[in-house]
Amino acid sequence: MTTIDPALVTQFSEMVHVAAQQKSARYRPYIKPLMMTGDLLAYDGLGTVEMRELQGRSPKVVFDDIEHTRRRLNRKRFTCVLPIDKSDVRGMLTDPRNNYASAVANAALRQYDRIIQQSAFADIATGRDFTTTLTYANDGGITVDATAGLTYEKLLEIKQNFIDNDIEDNERIAIGMTGIEHTRLMRENELTSGDFSRNFVVEKGRITQALGMDIVVFAANATLPIIPVASSQRQLIAMAQDGIALGISQEMTVKIQERNDLHETTQVVVELEIGAVRTEGKKVQRVTTTA
Repeated sequence: MTTIDPALVTQFSEMVHVAAQQKSARYRPYIKPLMMTGDLLAYDGLGTVEMRELQGRSPKVVFDDIEHTRRRLNRKRFTCVLPIDKSDVRGMLTDPRNNYASAVANAALRQYDRIIQQSAFADIATGRDFTTTLTYANDGGITVDATAGLTYEKLLEIKQNFIDNDIEDNERIAIGMTGIEHTRLMRENELTSGDFSRNFVVEKGRITQALGMDIVVFAANATLPIIPVASSQRQLIAMAQDGIALGISQEMTVKIQERNDLHETTQVVVELEIGAVRTEGKKVQRVTTTA
């Protein structure tokens, strides 16, 4: 029977959380985090309201109306289990240079991004009892066709859509893309030439910002890519701050468990319970590109 030193368990757990703290899910700075205490969370939002001009003296009070919106957020449970033998427990788990902590932390962070990506254009259950289905198009979502290439003109179109939807300048905007779209933008003189910009948007060979919008890059050839390909197209997210809410039922937890059914084997279990939902269609744009 494998005996695990409690200090090793604690140390490995701390290493995983340190590894996660040194990095961040790439979409997470732009979403609204919400704590979940059950299987479902009701995200309640408000529409807009405008002022009215009053005529005459002592007019009667007339109440104005504001739309109340309710959207269902479902939690999902994710896990990653790594088997390790007794020598791993004695050796690798006490070695700060080992790759286990980084590997499981990266898996959890990618899942945050993946669940946000999946929720961006998904149908939403709305209404007091969540009996109404709201599609992306009916939610006011806009699709930008960049299948001929993600160019400077297409970025201008995305920016204009946010401006026309009254997205304020102090709201951060992010565009998620793969290296393929990033390379296409690197060919745009308006983004890389000092003749057009003094904002130094290119750092260490990578565009970090364009037209005031942050560029978030993901791998295109990953085993399970964050931005998948469907019908030879990618659907990129361009989202304003808090355009997607992330429900967190359980942040990343780490456990080391004995496996008495296997010879000198223990397992590292990392678990995560999260969900996401689009908060306002006008804050999330779909940008289609050719894979």
